[in-house]
Amino acid sequence: MLGSIMFQIPPYPHASGSSSNQSEARVKPILSVRDGDGDIVLPARRLWSVVLIALGIVANLAHTSFAGALADDIGDAPGFLLAAIALFAGCALPFLLLHRDRNPMLVLTVNAVAAVLLPLGSLTALCSLSALVARDTDRRRLAAGTALASAALAASYVKDLLRPLGSSLWMMLFTEHDTGVGDVPARLLSPVRTIVIIAVVWGLGSVAAAVLAGLYLRTRAIAQTADAKVHAERSRADTLASDLQIQRFADAVAAEAHDTLAHSLSLIAVNASAMQAQASHLASSLESSDTASDADRAEKARALVERASQIRRQAAGALDEAHGVIDMLRHPQEARIMLAPSDETALTREALYDVIDAARSAGMTLDTWIDVRDLSSLNPDIGKIAFRAVQEGLTNARRHAPEQRVSLEISASPANGVIILFSNATGFGTIAGSTQTVVDNADGDHGNHGGNGLPGLRDRVERAGGTCEYGYDARNDFHLDVKLPFVPLR
Repeated sequence: MLGSIMFQIPPYPHASGSSSNQSEARVKPILSVRDGDGDIVLPARRLWSVVLIALGIVANLAHTSFAGALADDIGDAPGFLLAAIALFAGCALPFLLLHRDRNPMLVLTVNAVAAVLLPLGSLTALCSLSALVARDTDRRRLAAGTALASAALAASYVKDLLRPLGSSLWMMLFTEHDTGVGDVPARLLSPVRTIVIIAVVWGLGSVAAAVLAGLYLRTRAIAQTADAKVHAERSRADTLASDLQIQRFADAVAAEAHDTLAHSLSLIAVNASAMQAQASHLASSLESSDTASDADRAEKARALVERASQIRRQAAGALDEAHGVIDMLRHPQEARIMLAPSDETALTREALYDVIDAARSAGMTLDTWIDVRDLSSLNPDIGKIAFRAVQEGLTNARRHAPEQRVSLEISASPANGVIILFSNATGFGTIAGSTQTVVDNADGDHGNHGGNGLPGLRDRVERAGGTCEYGYDARNDFHLDVKLPFVPLR
């Protein structure tokens, strides 16, 4: 109806509280926590997993290739079969390191046993030992894991050192240059005893390095966890300080509202009661007279008594609402309950008739057309927004266009949603030379419709998924259109 004749009035710019002075600590992700057994849950990093798996496969293939070549040279069929099995196992077992963060003890055990039984390297077992030390805090399991890794390393070194000179990794490291090639026999740079001692020292250092690497990972994880907790507590402290500052401001606003608004409403109620009493006394004195003029004055006095009574009741109701808002400011934890939909703010026929009758009793000329269906299945939050829209439209018309005829149409159905249409004349006449107009609420000269209530209403409606448009047509009549989705109860 209004789509072709109405423009949307731009809302007031909303004052947004600046939060730049509130420091928000960026909390680092917690890299380690403790599970129910007190162990450290340290996620395995993908990049390190790829590197460790590749190194483990290379080490296993080196040992397997030397063992297989020796078995083939001497015609050892069982040894060659064992080397073939080790070839496949050496390529598969390092992938168990992907699970070193979930069950490091199992990964270590499988790799250590395989290194003892098959011609494999011990690098994967040492990596598993580091993972165990980094994540497990049980001393017995740590001792057992260290013993397993040491046994795997010892078995791998012993099997390698017992092979002939041309089939041993350790011996090749100490072979003279250009020997062991072709018909030239291999010659060692150092005695075998020295090579064995170096291998033992290297093995002990490798186990110690694996343990120290695990301890370093554990300490770093615990430190990062503590740092994250510090950041979290600091952020929580900043939040509490900000909430305390906001609550102090709310308390100050509540105190000011109580001292000014509530006091003014109380004075209005008291003065209305006094005016009601004086008008009632005047009406009683005039009714005792027999003249026609006094009878007419008595009737007007009785009307004044009724109007004063309405003012007193409305002031008392406004005072109760003001106290409710003040209580919400002072007790924000109870605000959600107080702001929840209630029978007084529900979109029901009874509530609509009450607010319409109150507007008419206040002197408004109001034409209504109401067609609401299935209101019992409407979401209460949508119903409350629609009811507030009706209240805001009536308040806006009464404030800015008094004594003007107001038209109100309300329809609600699951198919079409909730639609509220207001229109009222403003008393300024048609705008010359124009068929359409827009009035800015901040600088308009046509009754200054909209105030702060309509932009706030627009925000609430749009957050609920609806639309709220208001403005003037070519005849300078003001229109308010609110459309909300019909959200059913869940």
